[in-house]
Amino acid sequence: MISMKEGNVRGWAIENAKAIADVLTGMRFFLSLLIVLCAIVAEPGLLPLVVCLTLIGWTTDVLDGKMARMDQAGKKTWIGDMDFATDMIMIYSGLLYFITAGYLPFWPFFFYGIYAGITAFIWTKKSTIMAVAAPIAAVPIIFSFVHYPIWGFVFVGWIAVDLVINWSDFTSEIHEFIGDVEEG
Repeated sequence: MISMKEGNVRGWAIENAKAIADVLTGMRFFLSLLIVLCAIVAEPGLLPLVVCLTLIGWTTDVLDGKMARMDQAGKKTWIGDMDFATDMIMIYSGLLYFITAGYLPFWPFFFYGIYAGITAFIWTKKSTIMAVAAPIAAVPIIFSFVHYPIWGFVFVGWIAVDLVINWSDFTSEIHEFIGDVEEG
């Protein structure tokens, strides 16, 4: 049975922070699979659902990072080690949907996917992989504005709220990215 450290929810969350982070990462992987299912259906009208799943996925990413940092013991888990890979699966599952639903042409983005895979294989640095994935991560926002503007505004609003709430985490990630690039 799970104990309630300090007799409250916050204490329980801190005590179980790594497990909660792992559950959130697992949820993001599951959401990515749902996006792949949307890609298999290949229905352009599923765009709002794909955007919604993407936003929920990125919300789990923000929350799992916070929870992992709350883990005072600094536990390492296989699921935690797969966090970045899960992020990439989330990004590229969206790309798959946008290709199969007819929003993007197949061949140029097929070759972009091959380029991304080769780049990740040769240059395994997180910053390099992130830089290659960044244009793909922007695709849901762009097509939201083009086809369902309300979802574009929801997406941008989510980004704005996230930045306001998590500014220090964001700047820390940027510094980590720049440091990784400079190490080169």
